[in-house]
Amino acid sequence: MKLYQIVGNVLRVDPATLSDESNAQNTPRWDSLRHIEVIFAVESAYHTRFTMPEIASLRKLGDIRRLLEVKNVAVNEVVGQSASVQRKSA
Repeated sequence: MKLYQIVGNVLRVDPATLSDESNAQNTPRWDSLRHIEVIFAVESAYHTRFTMPEIASLRKLGDIRRLLEVKNVAVNEVVGQSASVQRKSA
């Protein structure tokens, strides 16, 4: 599942309306509770865990993508394809 699809499902918004700049200030239904739900859904979908300091640093969708990349999780956001969830080789 693509990152935007995951977030769109949690927030109940069209994933096509999301971008790396999407955040609680510019995205409908993105409140503090939904933010935690987004984090949990992303952790579950990508089989990873974020620390509390990492979670506290996540302000927008692009922050989530960059953190996944730091954790060596491949996030494929190509339209029409499902996300590639695989660990990158070290």
